[in-house]
Amino acid sequence: MATREGSLEAPKRHPIDWKNLDFYNETSLNQEMERVFDICHGCRRCVNLCTAFPRLFDLIDESASGELDSVNKQQFWEVVDRCYLCDMCFMTKCPYVPPHEWNIDFPHLMLRAKAVKYKNQGAGFRDKLLSSTDLMGKLATIPVVVQAVNAMNNTPAVRKIMDSTLGIHADRKLPEYTADKFRANAKPNDTFLVKDGARTPGKVAIYATCYVNYNEPGIGHDLLKILEHNEIPARLVEKEACCGMPKLELGDLDAVEKLKNKNIPHLLKLAQDGYAILSAVPSCTLMYKQELPLMFPHDAAVQAVAAAMFDPFEYLALRNQDHLLKTDFKKPLGNVAYHIPCHQRVQNFGKKTRDILQLIPDTTVNTVERCSGHDGTWGVKSEHFADSMKIGRPVFKQMAASNPDYISSDCAIAARHIEQGIGESKAQKLHPLTLLRLAYDPDSTHKPAISDDQSITPTPAAGEKQMTTAITRENLLTLEAYAKIRKDFRVQVMAHKKTRKVPLGENIMLIFEDALTIRYQIQEMLHVERIFQETEIVHELETYTPLIPDGQNWKATMMIEYPDPAVRAEKLATLVGVEDKVWVKIAGHAPVFAIADEDLERENSEKTSSVHFLRFELTPEMIQALQQGAAISMGVDHPAYQATVDAVAADVRASLLTDLTIA
Repeated sequence: MATREGSLEAPKRHPIDWKNLDFYNETSLNQEMERVFDICHGCRRCVNLCTAFPRLFDLIDESASGELDSVNKQQFWEVVDRCYLCDMCFMTKCPYVPPHEWNIDFPHLMLRAKAVKYKNQGAGFRDKLLSSTDLMGKLATIPVVVQAVNAMNNTPAVRKIMDSTLGIHADRKLPEYTADKFRANAKPNDTFLVKDGARTPGKVAIYATCYVNYNEPGIGHDLLKILEHNEIPARLVEKEACCGMPKLELGDLDAVEKLKNKNIPHLLKLAQDGYAILSAVPSCTLMYKQELPLMFPHDAAVQAVAAAMFDPFEYLALRNQDHLLKTDFKKPLGNVAYHIPCHQRVQNFGKKTRDILQLIPDTTVNTVERCSGHDGTWGVKSEHFADSMKIGRPVFKQMAASNPDYISSDCAIAARHIEQGIGESKAQKLHPLTLLRLAYDPDSTHKPAISDDQSITPTPAAGEKQMTTAITRENLLTLEAYAKIRKDFRVQVMAHKKTRKVPLGENIMLIFEDALTIRYQIQEMLHVERIFQETEIVHELETYTPLIPDGQNWKATMMIEYPDPAVRAEKLATLVGVEDKVWVKIAGHAPVFAIADEDLERENSEKTSSVHFLRFELTPEMIQALQQGAAISMGVDHPAYQATVDAVAADVRASLLTDLTIA
């Protein structure tokens, strides 16, 4: 019996012996799970990491003897299904990992179990579909098809059907697909002189990944701009397929090998030619740096590619150590809430993204180093969605606590999950590469040209008069024209909205609408619902344009926000009439209470709605006082909820002034 915990040596992972027939022997697997689970039962350090360990300990504690020997072995699969191979137990918690004699590698034991299950049972349609990222991406991004896919993914009725038939949770926010794929539109610049550093090759090849290619190509374009700014010659990998991580998590190891055979020859040539190979998705980078080398320990080509593979910020940090990274930043980023994803942490190169972002002047990076709970396709599935949100709850709170300007994670899927968990926030979700590109050159975002009669109203500068003319059918963009400028327009609107939000306490948010926010709302409705018939477009205009202020008032959307559905239901029952108790006050004048929900009734005698539309009518004297510098205060005075903002922020005040016209 071992008498010590841990080791002075670094954790060491053994090769995955997946070609051995005994690897798939279920009796042998059960014996190993019993051995490992019994050690875990006696330790329990990992109880707070995910739901796999709590489920294991519940099975033991609820068994007849209170020990592992009375747990039904078939129930072991409940533990296996809850493990999403984040590797955090191996890297941060377990004191018995190799070289300890007990040789515990819980994630790779779960991988073995998943492989046995796949070998014996295969996988259902949903799991095969979600793990076929290349196939899904190619089909979903066909022009016309992409519009239908995105519309369906954003339609509640369709999502309910997907939940009941496919097991994809109706409330999970899914990434959109794009017809403008990264590889088809990327313009790498390889004309610069190669400057090798002591730690870094001086030329780069981009392995785009399925996600960057089909979902968020802007991440790849921003990486190319960063490399170009630093005069690093870059190119794309000639051909690429999925890295294989989704198939690995499914347990389909034969499919992993097939994808390896497609990718490695192209990547090997680049490695042999002295390129650093960069992948902007941590899971893909990890696949080449760790999982494939452990699956194919004697494959020299796999090992050579692993040595050439870098996370982008790992590479940039090493360039900085080589004194070859430019730090001529032009734009401060303010307050950034940054999350380190698990699959980057286990690469064990430190907090390089944070280190680079902290080089930017007037930028504060609040780093959260904890699993977000989404992990690839796991958090999309109906049976795991609630657990994914529960696991992520501490991350959501930590990310929101600093009231950030941006929320960011190297894993774009984790960032979307965190954004969903936080809910309504002033923070804009941007990838760290996008933040770095912004800091280098805030004006470099590509803005597609559009005709004069289809231009988007620009955001007014502070104190500048904004036109409050109603939006008309004639100045709405067509679906095709809006799709071209949608990404840039959204960035513009989200930045504008930061100066239009006023939190009243912890659970009520006022979002003051204007022509720009309402135009965005209409264009989004047309885009998401694929509305092109005249009568339906007119209906959307008639619905939303009354929410634009007319020069003598402010109009706001009021959001009552309680993340927990049960708590929200309870609170809404106590807040009946709260929308009538919201007020704004111009210094020296009486408070102005909201006129609420003029379009339709949003409450009954039992509860109020979580969303209301408010109008605050101002007198000419109030408007004149504002123009002369009077402060604005706001609040809500309801028996069950009181909150006051003594003076709104200067940027919010300046933005609200643009809604008003001097009589």
